[in-house]
Amino acid sequence: MTEIERLLTDTLAALEQVLRQTQERQETILTDHQHALANHANTLHQLQHQVARLSAQQQESAQHLQRLSAIHENLEPLLERLKSIMNIKS
Repeated sequence: MTEIERLLTDTLAALEQVLRQTQERQETILTDHQHALANHANTLHQLQHQVARLSAQQQESAQHLQRLSAIHENLEPLLERLKSIMNIKS
């Protein structure tokens, strides 16, 4: 083997080693990113469920508020009549 062949072989071996190490690092980084993405997806899923639950609770509260408002509207004339009756008796 000539000096040039040995030099080229050594250089190629060194480059292969660097490439292998780089690929291993990138695989580790990719795996870490995949785990992070899976965690984010899970968190997003949980938040979507919470938003749906809160939305249902908000709708239920709005309906309850509407019922209370209707009751108030029905009682207001009665309260006015009661107030006028109480004024007459005084």
